[in-house]
Parts: sequence; C-alpha cells; structure tokens
Amino acid sequence: FMYRMMEYHPKLVVGIDPNMHAFLEYQLFTRLSGINSIRFEYLRGDVMSSFAGAFDVVFCLGVLYHTPDPIGMLKDIHKSMKGNATIIVDCQGIDGSDHIALFPQKRYTNMKGVFFLPTLNTLKHWLQRAQFLDFEIIFNQELSTDEQRATDWAPVRSLEESLDPEDSKKTVEGYPRAHRFYVRARK
Repeated sequence: FMYRMMEYHPKLVVGIDPNMHAFLEYQLFTRLSGINSIRFEYLRGDVMSSFAGAFDVVFCLGVLYHTPDPIGMLKDIHKSMKGNATIIVDCQGIDGSDHIALFPQKRYTNMKGVFFLPTLNTLKHWLQRAQFLDFEIIFNQELSTDEQRATDWAPVRSLEESLDPEDSKKTVEGYPRAHRFYVRARK
C-alpha cells in the first residue's frame, strides 16, 4: 500500500508493522524501486503516540481486530496525527446494528490472534472514544472468498476453507462470517 500512495506525491510515507516478512519485502522493493520517500519501521502500532502530531493521514489497515486494546491503539494513533488529519480504517467485523464485538475464544476463520470483531456501530464508538470526529462509512460488505484466497504467492488457508461447509454464513468455529469495513474519520 505504501508504494501505491506514491501516485499522490506525498513528501513521506511511513509504514509501521512488527512483521519481519513485510520488513524484508520493503527492503527488496526499496532497492528495486529507488524510491526514497518511503520508510518502514519494524515496530508495533503502540509506538504511534511517540510520533506526536506527525501525520496528515493515517491508514490503519487490518490491525484493529488483531490488538487486545483497539481503543488504546486508536488513541495512540490520534496522538500521532496533526490537527484536522484523516484516518482510514480497514477492519474486519461482524454484521449487525448492536453495539457489540465478537471476542473469539481461540481462533477465528482459522486465524490466531484475533481479539475483537466489532459491528460497524461499535467501530464508530471506538473511534469516538478515541476522540475522532466525522465518522464516514466507505465500504461495508461481507468478506469475499475472492479476496481471502490462497495463491501461488500466498499458500495460506483460504476463507472458503475456513467457513462452515454446511452454512457459509458461519466460520468453521461457529462464529458469524466476517464483514470488511472501511471507514474514514477526522481528528
């Protein structure tokens, strides 16, 4: 995603991720591309508050449901942003209008490390508790088997393998099937 942002001519793009594979990919792509305005920090998201007032836009992509403290992470991100900055959040969640989040017992769609899958209303309230304003839904759709699939480059378990074979609206663990939410908010 960082390289895709280059078409908008930012002064600097900073990626933060504690994933060594992602860091090594960055090292390779940087050498091949020759782009100097991208940085990758091999860090966890909880360091965001250390970058107080640094960012105009933050993309929080696919990490909130992997953290045991999503509101704390959003508060840290809020601190890292300049005034009137924008956050774009990509988060898996569950369908429904209740103000709840699913807390899977061990795994969710065969994934370890999934802590909370919010409804869209809950995601909105998480952002509000972290002091974000002007919540806007960009995308809300059931997670697609076209999106979450194994390929030659990523031989992982597919979503299709992780859904109940008798009821595709449920995971193999018996939980509701995930939705993908993209939302935008402002500091």
